[in-house]
Amino acid sequence: MIKRRKKVKAALVDYKGGKCSRCGYAKCLAALEFHHRDPAEKERGLSQKGATISLARLKVEADKCELLCANCHREVHAE
Repeated sequence: MIKRRKKVKAALVDYKGGKCSRCGYAKCLAALEFHHRDPAEKERGLSQKGATISLARLKVEADKCELLCANCHREVHAE
């Protein structure tokens, strides 16, 4: 299951451009996160443990998100 989650995350990160949309960081996959622009539209998290949702459905959820590095993600939530 861990292998699948990493593979799915890599595919979703690639789908969203492969780097932080704010600062361009792209060194470590684990440091890239999905930020839901409108929490009210969030149906599910994209990195939930044990998720067995199809990649197509996860892409629909990813379309509601901005790809951010961990630092930029923290700054967004601190604002």
